[in-house]
Amino acid sequence: MRAEKPRLLIYGTGRHGQETALLAAELGWRIAAACNRAGPKIGQDLGLLAGREKPLGVPIADCDALDFSTIQADLAIVAMTDRLEHNMLAYERLLSAGINVICHGSESYFPQGTNPDAAARIDALAKAGGVTFTGTGVWDHSRIWAGILAAGPCKSITRLVHKSRTLIHIHPYIDLVGIGLSQSDFKAQITDKPGPLGGLYRTIPNIVMHALGFTIAQVTERREPVLYDRPIYCLGLDRDIPPGECAGTRIIAEIESKEGVSARAEIELRLFEEGEVDNMQWHIEGDPHSDVLMTRHDSLRTSSMCMIGRVHDVIAAPPGIQLITQLGPLKAFAGGTAL
Repeated sequence: MRAEKPRLLIYGTGRHGQETALLAAELGWRIAAACNRAGPKIGQDLGLLAGREKPLGVPIADCDALDFSTIQADLAIVAMTDRLEHNMLAYERLLSAGINVICHGSESYFPQGTNPDAAARIDALAKAGGVTFTGTGVWDHSRIWAGILAAGPCKSITRLVHKSRTLIHIHPYIDLVGIGLSQSDFKAQITDKPGPLGGLYRTIPNIVMHALGFTIAQVTERREPVLYDRPIYCLGLDRDIPPGECAGTRIIAEIESKEGVSARAEIELRLFEEGEVDNMQWHIEGDPHSDVLMTRHDSLRTSSMCMIGRVHDVIAAPPGIQLITQLGPLKAFAGGTAL
């Protein structure tokens, strides 16, 4: 039965957990509990932590000390890390307590394609608990569903190409994408090692190909530095990045299918020149060709709203892992209720 105003549990009270809590409060939804790892946030009111003028009356609990079986929540928002294995304890606690889960993490969008062993464990836990697990966030509409919808008019497809550029100019993301590194240091720290970003962005063409019905035969990824031939300013470092010094990371993922159709993703996480904006595009080579271009202006709020927008879908979905591609495109809100 659909809960018009579902009860949420916020697991992880960083930027995305806080923003999602604020959105839920704006909709008049109840936040049953919030938890975080031990530290200075424990005991603080979630609303005040998130910058709300009035408290929400939800003290942040230590996730290691909370009895999840006593919490009356329809669904938990997990906003921790991108890796399934790193979040597994949270999944175990929530799914075993019979609480549906929406995870904001890159690997959670397509668990079967990123970590099959972890996916099998999550699916078994969710089914045993009679609840659903889904990964979502800003990629839901701007990357994954955009690619699926771009392919819709094509009678036949030979190749899919996804390109994006995302502004990175503040900490801690500067270090993640290697801004300010020499080319030799970039190779040692980012190209030759998977690091925090390795394997995450290949999820995008992988899940789109899967949703379109293609059988994945091979997935590869490489990372290379973004270089400029002139100085470019970095806000977080408060200096110009000179020519030859790394100004970001370019991730290139290649997907081959058994049907002979391929996909390529070129993801740039870098400094911007004047006038550039975040954007994502899909080009579908087929009959007919098809193109979609999307711009993004507030990634934090958009990502959090994508999680809120999926709550009713996930609560109503069958137990186990349910991909956003199985739930249909996101729907808009009117008066606090999904249209």
